[in-house]
Amino acid sequence: MEPERQEEYKGHRIELQAREALHAREVEREEEPEQELELLIDDRPVRYGQLPDGRYFLHEYAYDWRESLMDLARGFIDYQSGAEEIRRGGREPGSGE
Repeated sequence: MEPERQEEYKGHRIELQAREALHAREVEREEEPEQELELLIDDRPVRYGQLPDGRYFLHEYAYDWRESLMDLARGFIDYQSGAEEIRRGGREPGSGE
């Protein structure tokens, strides 16, 4: 399936793909299937949710809420990179970049 949107960010591939969610009631009523977006980072699905105000959050990174899934994915990549650098002993927690 072709991605709706994709980009490379700091060596990571971010994709948004449309996926059809078929529900029994849609099939019974002959309605069009509901379109949802699937977020993939480096070909790995990333679970997300949406707050009542429309902002998105990631289940693995619920500390940040953003209006754009792509922007949120970039923030998650930055977070993971920083955490990995701390694990390797490259910088102190809370010292910024």
